[in-house]
Amino acid sequence: MEIEIKLAVSNIKNNIKRTIFTITSIILCTVLIFTTVLLISSIRNGITENVESQYNDYHFIVKDIDMNSFSKIKDKEYIDKIYIQEYNKEQLYELKRPYTSFKIENNINVYIKYKDIKKVCDYSTDIINSLGVSDAKDRCEFNQKLLTVYGLIDVEILEENDTICRARINYSFVIDIMIILILFSFSILFIVILYNAFLITINERKKEYAILNSIGGTEGQILKIIFIEGFIMGTIGIIIGGFISYLSAYNILKILNDILINTGYNFRLVIDIKYVILSIFIIIVNIYISSIIPSVKASKTTIIEGIRNNNEIKYKKRDTILEKILPIEGQIAIKNIKRNKNKFRVITVLLVVCMTLYIAVSTYINYEKETSDLVSEYDIDAEIRPNSALNMDYKSIFDNYELKYGDKIEYMEYKLNGLVMLVEPKEAIITDYLVREYEKNQKSVNMVIIGLDDKTYTNYINKLNANYGDIIIYNNGTRKTTNNDGNLTYTRYPILKQEDNIKLSVIATYNDYENDINEFEIIDNENLSGNIVLTNEIIEGYKEIKMRYGAGTIFVNNDVYDKIEENFLNYTSTRYMKEQWINGSDKIPSIKIKCNNIIGFSKYMEDINRNHEMDVVYYSLQNQEKVIYIKIIQLILNIIMIAIITLGIVSTINILNASLCERKQDFKILYDLGATKTKINKIMIYECIYMFIKATIITIILSIPILYGIIKYMENIIVLSGLFIPFKSIVTFLTIILLISLVITIHSTKIVKNQ
Repeated sequence: MEIEIKLAVSNIKNNIKRTIFTITSIILCTVLIFTTVLLISSIRNGITENVESQYNDYHFIVKDIDMNSFSKIKDKEYIDKIYIQEYNKEQLYELKRPYTSFKIENNINVYIKYKDIKKVCDYSTDIINSLGVSDAKDRCEFNQKLLTVYGLIDVEILEENDTICRARINYSFVIDIMIILILFSFSILFIVILYNAFLITINERKKEYAILNSIGGTEGQILKIIFIEGFIMGTIGIIIGGFISYLSAYNILKILNDILINTGYNFRLVIDIKYVILSIFIIIVNIYISSIIPSVKASKTTIIEGIRNNNEIKYKKRDTILEKILPIEGQIAIKNIKRNKNKFRVITVLLVVCMTLYIAVSTYINYEKETSDLVSEYDIDAEIRPNSALNMDYKSIFDNYELKYGDKIEYMEYKLNGLVMLVEPKEAIITDYLVREYEKNQKSVNMVIIGLDDKTYTNYINKLNANYGDIIIYNNGTRKTTNNDGNLTYTRYPILKQEDNIKLSVIATYNDYENDINEFEIIDNENLSGNIVLTNEIIEGYKEIKMRYGAGTIFVNNDVYDKIEENFLNYTSTRYMKEQWINGSDKIPSIKIKCNNIIGFSKYMEDINRNHEMDVVYYSLQNQEKVIYIKIIQLILNIIMIAIITLGIVSTINILNASLCERKQDFKILYDLGATKTKINKIMIYECIYMFIKATIITIILSIPILYGIIKYMENIIVLSGLFIPFKSIVTFLTIILLISLVITIHSTKIVKNQ
């Protein structure tokens, strides 16, 4: 064994450049896996520390039940803990099994913790049905804060045909699937990168192995040498990678804590020994898999093959149709690929892995972004709602806050109403939701109209390259429906299509249901007669419009809004006939607020409210667990995406460059035969394009079932109508990979020529 160790150490020293490349590859892959696992363990521990305090780890509450009702549910096998709260007492205390000695005189509130938090809705539905509670919405509650941080967003009780519990969005599977996806993706990249590193190293030293065979070295001894080299380089790579992973995870958590600074959450780096062992095991297995195939091949290399280094060159004389139609450079390129299948196969596999992972992860991220829009409805911190009885000087209130705390307040004034709009021509309406037809073959649609302050309106039209006075219509509606399984389906749909001279008029309607007659009168047909701009982009601060009303939204400046509202009020003051499906006719605007320290702002407003009765809603405080969950997931997914892109590009550069350098003898022969640099470049370009097209076809074939699996999996979280595959970014990424491959190919031929 001693001689094998000496030879392994000698080989590592004598091939220092290749050793550095291999160790660097191990470090990169170790950093990816270790950092990810450290982040996940730290975040999970941080969430548990923040929300699962004593007597706060319950999932479901049933109020006001007697002993007989309690006996129906106390022995449910899926219940982990039970806390009770006696009548007229605030304190909770935990019951210990068995519950036979427990007696009560008055009704109690029961706090239940389940064994599997992912099945909260199923278990709670069973509890309600077992108790036969008729007023479940009043007597049952969920621990929304705890459930939210575990991914069960807005759990509610529905009383329709049957009473069921349902989460508006179920994220509870996300972290688990992310762990699997991350480890699987990084393991594939790890194996491909290290396989290439070991393959190149071993191929360069085949002559040495052949000479060892010739002087009596056995296959087993050669394998031992290679494995000892792998062990030494792996140990160095894991130690350095582990140190870098610690620093990376620490800094990423610091960034996350800065993002969540106002929420009260703080994540510290936790090194969980079971996660460390899991990571090391995965890394060692990946190193072993990466090295075993090239090692076995090298150990079986004959003396002649080792000297000639041609055991991988295979060629069949039969020409394909493609070879017959391509020019001479293309024919040579395909023959080269056939002669060196194994070398080109490694490059093709890397391209396939890189592109497939990008398609899968980018699609998943896109679905997650669509879901996050539904989870976190607001992109403001707070809102002051109007109270016409007060003469509130809110600008002075904000100025005083800024002077006192040094925290800049951004605010936006707006007025909102929901009106019925007659649309002409009627063909411009392309939805059937909230649409009515009239006897004169005309159609109307319910729409929200919002009056913006001048600053916000100007920012919006500048964003859309529109003109002052234009009527901006956010042209997306979202319909929320419940399917037979009780799951929600969100359907996005456009309201109008672009037509020349679209005309909008505010109308009042009258419905004669007995005679099935709809009639209308025009209230205002002048103030919305300007140029109409249809858009799918929403102005910052109005994110809730995407989900709240399910209709299109008209944005105008406050002057236009006031004129429409005045006409509407004048009309309805003298007539019974009107239509206002959202009541927002208060003349005092609502105020949307953004600030850096919402906790400090809320405390300041509490002091102000001692003298002024203002209706203030704090969205970022109410929804901070949702925000935390979304930001954590987005941060991790963005790190994964950056890692995949970086590794894919770096690996493509290394593998292509190394492969081309191995063929420098081929290039020299072509140069000696009179081939020009231009023709050789053409040959290489044909090779590159051929491999890229082949890899793309394989990627598409592999991606179809993967994308189908992602879409079906996301239905466990939320059902979105339509496909949200980011085709544009995928095409951009594939184009970048192709361009990088071409640049490397041409550059490498120049290097070989100069040698």
